[in-house]
This record gives sequence, structure tokens and C-alpha cells, in this order.
Amino acid sequence: MRVVTKRKCDELEIIKIYIDKSLTFTVETFTVPEGYKSFANNSYLHHYDLLGTGFHENKEESVKLAVQDLREMVAAFPG
Repeated sequence: MRVVTKRKCDELEIIKIYIDKSLTFTVETFTVPEGYKSFANNSYLHHYDLLGTGFHENKEESVKLAVQDLREMVAAFPG
């Protein structure tokens, strides 16, 4: 697993989590007055329209919540 973080501006950070050659999670994290909002999607074409969301005061927790939400949706809608 490899993690690459790119900071686009003060309010936006994009994190790519490479699980293996065929699966990548992309998490966009926005800074908001209440903390952080994160949106996660993955590279599988049959799950491309699923979007996990996370909201927390801590950036790492926001990312974890978004990825967890996405995984739950993927489990509920198997390809």
C-alpha cells in the first residue's frame, strides 16, 4: 500500500491510497469552519458513482470515516 498526498490549496488536500495495481482510493479533504469534510471514491468502474463522506474536527478521522463509508456502500452494492 502506498499513500500520496497533494495539497491543492489551503482548503483542499487530495490523498490517493494505492491498495494494489487495480484499486485506488481517492480522498478529497476540504477545510471547513467546523473541521474537515472528506469525500472518497475508488477506481473500480462498477463502483465509480459511489461516494463516501466523512465529517470530523480531526483531518485523519474525517478521511477514515469517508473511506469506511465508501467500503460500506461497496459491500452493500457488489459489482
